[in-house]
Amino acid sequence: MHFATLKMMDLTWLGTAGFIVKTKEGEISFDPFLSRGPGQQSPFTVKTFENTQALFVGHGHFDHTYDIPDIVKESDLKVYAPGLTGQILKLRGVPASRLLEANNKEVLFSPLKVRAFRSSHVKFDIPLIFSTLKRCTFKDCLHVGYLGLAYPKGLVQTYLFEVGGKKVLFISSGGCTDAELVEYRKLEVDYLLAPLQGHSSIQELIAKQTVMIQPQVVIPHHHDDFYAPLSQNISVDVFRDHLKFLGFKGLVLEIPLFKSSQI
Repeated sequence: MHFATLKMMDLTWLGTAGFIVKTKEGEISFDPFLSRGPGQQSPFTVKTFENTQALFVGHGHFDHTYDIPDIVKESDLKVYAPGLTGQILKLRGVPASRLLEANNKEVLFSPLKVRAFRSSHVKFDIPLIFSTLKRCTFKDCLHVGYLGLAYPKGLVQTYLFEVGGKKVLFISSGGCTDAELVEYRKLEVDYLLAPLQGHSSIQELIAKQTVMIQPQVVIPHHHDDFYAPLSQNISVDVFRDHLKFLGFKGLVLEIPLFKSSQI
């Protein structure tokens, strides 16, 4: 595969698990989170989504849904969200007419053949919880507790879309079971958008999942320090090392924070 010659789409990493995908067939977005924490601020605004036709939600946590109500006010896009997450977005001001259920039974957005698959959230392990608590003040802990209650995970979805005959799989959280990974492998994915956050050994965990899925290209995301002190930067180089050790033959494309890549 001559990667440099592919110009199917413009893929912008918004930070966290957020992406905007621009193609000649249409423009879609996944899990945009613009508010972020006290660290590096987002250059994007709700106006960024003026031409976005459809927004797909992986799950209901705040870093995947917080800004969606404000984005909807400034655009004509439709929001596809699973179960409980859709209901909470409705309570937070997203009109029912703009909400659609991200079910697993049909094509959700026909120009890019978007489909949803039931998935799972990564389990926060004890070492990660302890290291996070060490960074947090008592006030931080109370705030984190509030965010957990106000923005429940709900159902978790993975999304597949197609551009120029290539299949792209977006995973919002790295808790995929072996059964799910087997199904994703059957999809013959060309590009995998893989999340690196939520576990003390997340690079190893996602490297193993990547090898099971066998994409031609893996694009890591969610590895930025998006909401300090709750989050932290995750090394993509360590992820690469794990992939190399496992014999991964594909490419790793690291899109810089807030930047785009034409592929």
